[in-house]
Amino acid sequence: MTLDQIDAESPPATASAAPSRRPPASPQRRFWTAVALVGLLWSAGRAGRGPSGLVNVDGWPQVTRFFGAMFAPRLDAEFVELAAREALVTLGYAVLGTAISVVIGALGGLLVSERLWAPLAGEMGARRLGWVSARFVLAVPRSVHEVVFGLLLVNVLGLDPLVAVLAIGLPFGAVTAKVFSELLDEAPSDAELALRAAGASRLAALLFGTVPHALGDLISYGFYRFECALRSAAVLGIVGAGGLGFQLAQSFISLRYDEMWTFLWALIILSGLADLWSSAVRRRRNSAAVEMHLADDRLRVAPRRDRFLVASAAVFVVATLVASWWLSVDPTNLWSDRTRTLTAGLLADSWPPQVGRGGLGELVADSLDTVALAVLSIFGAVVLAFPLALVAARRGQQPRHGSPFGAVARTGIGRLVRFVLLVARAVPLPVTAFIVVFVVFPGLWPGAVALAIYNAGVLGRLAAEVIENVDRTPAAALRAGGASRFGALLFATLPAVGAKFAALGLYRWEVAIRETVVVGVVGAAGLGRRLDEQSSAFDYDGIVATIIALIVVTLLVDLTSAAVRRSVR
Repeated sequence: MTLDQIDAESPPATASAAPSRRPPASPQRRFWTAVALVGLLWSAGRAGRGPSGLVNVDGWPQVTRFFGAMFAPRLDAEFVELAAREALVTLGYAVLGTAISVVIGALGGLLVSERLWAPLAGEMGARRLGWVSARFVLAVPRSVHEVVFGLLLVNVLGLDPLVAVLAIGLPFGAVTAKVFSELLDEAPSDAELALRAAGASRLAALLFGTVPHALGDLISYGFYRFECALRSAAVLGIVGAGGLGFQLAQSFISLRYDEMWTFLWALIILSGLADLWSSAVRRRRNSAAVEMHLADDRLRVAPRRDRFLVASAAVFVVATLVASWWLSVDPTNLWSDRTRTLTAGLLADSWPPQVGRGGLGELVADSLDTVALAVLSIFGAVVLAFPLALVAARRGQQPRHGSPFGAVARTGIGRLVRFVLLVARAVPLPVTAFIVVFVVFPGLWPGAVALAIYNAGVLGRLAAEVIENVDRTPAAALRAGGASRFGALLFATLPAVGAKFAALGLYRWEVAIRETVVVGVVGAAGLGRRLDEQSSAFDYDGIVATIIALIVVTLLVDLTSAAVRRSVR
């Protein structure tokens, strides 16, 4: 099982088998296609406003000024020093948050692995209750966006670096635990069976027989989460946690676009470097996985160590220690008298939950708006991302023969598209939303457009990797038979990657439900706007009620997405 099969933001595998002939569309697939079309029409109708009442042409000068400053950032020495210092703060948050998420993911992955709760053969029986309970405990933080964690933690910890670190580490840890548990459940069981037969306990057999097979994938996935943590650290900075995001928010208040772009360029550079490092780790890990897969199946041995992976893990451990020192993280603040007092007060103010404004009917309406917002944004992201991914792919669709000028032009265009996708996902979502709101009237549409741009950056990158990794033999055979590049793309490449594209879109839809919280700060309708209003009014019991609604919506969307993915496999 590849990582893209088990997590919402996970990268695609490096190798893929030659595509087989796809069977005719099943009734389930036709049913879900019809549901998707109806859902899109329903979402557009719920958003309202036709094209003539959607765009605010008076806001275009502000957008022009913003992008005009992209190539004229403020670069005096004092300001560049400020940007570098804040970039280190953001980087420190991302490193520490990722470290916590990997620790939680490793421990939680063991706890929710089916192999720990059940024998290696047969049903779980009475143990199923414990397994389901453990999965549910991790499902709750996985359903809540890190901004929500930040808003709650700041009330008990104040402006402490632990706020950003924990706000990233807790939900990311729950996601990582889900991924690691499924990696364990999919790993070969030979060594574990041998240890069990020799008298080892279930936990010992799992630790020493199965974990070594999945450890490399966990390291690879941890570096991917580091990419995501950088973006989350910037968003948390905008809501008050410090770092580049906080400075961005301060510059945006006074519309100092040249200052904003200094900070944005710092984020883009950090994101680009993290992408390169993470991609290199995944390529090395996937190459090792392919070698193991091609080896004799009877030789079920642990994968050989890769020096680059080991060195990368060692560098990350050192970076974690340096980040703790740089940010002056003091974990004792978590159990100080002040923290305990403030936590008790927050719990007293938050329970029992109160639906508040508009009653249950308005809470349900905001929940439906959240679903509609996510549907519209992912549809827009798919329309933008997948065509761009075909251009951005570094190889796979590039012809081996042709004029040198054509090859240079294709390479240049591909790099430009990859840069556009990097900017789309590196610019914090609240900044994108604030810029969009200049030209799109308030409602669902500003949030949908902002989410579509951001998710297009993520989907475009992941889809480009899918295209790069696809087996090129069928396309080459069609080209050798006289087919055009477009014909080879249409009849060989797209059928091979279509199911993976659909899976990526569905996964991002799940993530987009949580991300609607972020665009609530610009007045986008839904639970995000409700949370923003409640946090401004310190309505903690109302916040809890809204979070519960968000968890319910997220879980329902996850279940729906899983059913759709099964139908397109």
